[in-house]
Amino acid sequence: MASGGDFSFHDNEISGGTINHGQYVQHYQGYGGESQDAAELRRRLDELQRLLAQYAAVLPDADRLREDTEELGTQLQRERPNRSAVRGLLDSLTAGAGGVSAVLAAVTGLTQFVGRFLP
Repeated sequence: MASGGDFSFHDNEISGGTINHGQYVQHYQGYGGESQDAAELRRRLDELQRLLAQYAAVLPDADRLREDTEELGTQLQRERPNRSAVRGLLDSLTAGAGGVSAVLAAVTGLTQFVGRFLP
């Protein structure tokens, strides 16, 4: 739910999970009237997690990037996300994307999207 420049998910629950053989897949499930913005954010986070799993072998610290992405989702579901924490996580993801253009493009798109709500 977007409101007054702040982005929150207070009407939604978010959950994640792990798949066998070290492959990490995170799926966010919203409950009750998920807004288009919330659905788009969920889609972008899921896509980033998928790319991090796909390129894990060439990323310098894929586990940390997956954790940062999970924490970013947690921050953004709060009533009032911590802007400093969100910015720090986005900066960490950008730096960690290394030379993997698909991951960097996903992080850039996510950063721009989140920037609409947390200027």
